[in-house]
Amino acid sequence: MSLIVEKVDSAGKRREFIRLPFLVNRDDRMWVPQLYMDARNSMNRKKHPFHEHADVEFFLARDASGKPVGRVCAIVNRAFLEYHGEKTGHFGFFECLRNQEAASALLDAASRWVADRGMDRIQGPFNFSTNETCGCLVEGFDTPPLVMMPHNPPWYQDLFLGAGFTGEMDLLAYWAEKGKHRFDRLSRIAEMVSRRESVTLRPLNMKNFRDDLRVVMDIYRECWAENWGFVPTTMREFDALAQEMKLILAPSMAPVVECGGVPVAFGVALPDANVGIARGRGRLLPTLLALKVPPFRVKIDRVRVLLMGVRKEYRGRGLEALIVDSIVRESAKLGMGRGELSWVLENNAPMRTILEKDIGADLYKRYRIFQKEL
Repeated sequence: MSLIVEKVDSAGKRREFIRLPFLVNRDDRMWVPQLYMDARNSMNRKKHPFHEHADVEFFLARDASGKPVGRVCAIVNRAFLEYHGEKTGHFGFFECLRNQEAASALLDAASRWVADRGMDRIQGPFNFSTNETCGCLVEGFDTPPLVMMPHNPPWYQDLFLGAGFTGEMDLLAYWAEKGKHRFDRLSRIAEMVSRRESVTLRPLNMKNFRDDLRVVMDIYRECWAENWGFVPTTMREFDALAQEMKLILAPSMAPVVECGGVPVAFGVALPDANVGIARGRGRLLPTLLALKVPPFRVKIDRVRVLLMGVRKEYRGRGLEALIVDSIVRESAKLGMGRGELSWVLENNAPMRTILEKDIGADLYKRYRIFQKEL
C-alpha cells in the first residue's frame, strides 16, 4: 500500500481531519462524536488557549487513491516541559483505519516532529493534555463513553504496540449505582465527618461563577500538582473548560467544602451530555436542543464525577467521602442515581480504596497512555 503523510495546512485538509473519525467509527454504536465546533476550535491556533504555550502540528495519512485513512497531532507542550523538566513530547487526536502501515507512518511522523524539537520521548494519546480528553480505551468497549471521555476501536492498542510503543500509565473509570453499590457505608462515613469536622458544604455559586472558578482552580492545582502527567492550566484554559461545562452543570452537583468560611475542597459531577451529543451527530444545534439546560429534553439518567480535590492539610479527614456522598444524594434527586467516577490514575491508592472497598464500585473501563523512547 502506497501511503503519504502530509501536514494539515489548508481549510480542505482541516475538514478532512475533522471528518475522519466518522469514517473510522461509523459502525461502532457506542462511539460519540466530538462537536464539529469544538473540533474546529481545537485546531484554531488563534482561538484555543492551549496553543498559547504549545507547538502543535496536525498530520493526515492518505492511501494511493488519495483517500484519508488516518490522522494524528504532534505536540510540544512548553508548560509541561517547564513543570516536569523532562524532554517529553506528546501525540493526540489519533484516528486510523485498521491499518498498521498507516498507523506507524502517522506515529513516526509525530515522533520525528517532536524529536526535531529536542524531545527524548513521546507519549499519548492526549487531546491536548491530562486537563482534557486523553487515553486509549483498552477495556470496556461494550458501553458508551460518558461526557468528556474518549472511545476508540479495540485495535488501537495493537496499532500503538505495532509502532513500537509500550504502555506507560493506565487511567481507570469506575461505575456505581445507587441501590446496587454500598453508598450506605459512604453515607455513614460522611455523617461522621460532618459531626467531627467543622466544615460546611455549599453548591457552586453560579452568580459569582468566575470567582468560584478561581477558587476551584486554585484547589485543583494544589491537589493534582504531584500527579503523574499533571500540567498546570492557565486561567484561559480553565475558563474555556468551565464554559463548556456551564451549559449542563447543576450547581448542587458541584459542592464546595469550606472550613471557617475558607474553601478547602471541591467536587464536580456533570450530567452525561453525551446522550445529547450522540443525538446531534457532531452538529451544534441538534445537540443544544437536546441539552436545553436542566431539565433536559433528552432523558439523562447518569452522571460523571470528573473532578475532586482536597487541600493537603485537610486530607485524611474523610472529606472525599463527604463530597462523593453529597454528589450521590444530589444526582439521585435529579433522577441520575448512577454514573461513572473517572478518571483515576492506577497508582492512586487512596481514591481506589474509597471506590473499591468503601463503595464497591465496578472497575469497568481502562484507558492507557503509551510511550516510546526516541
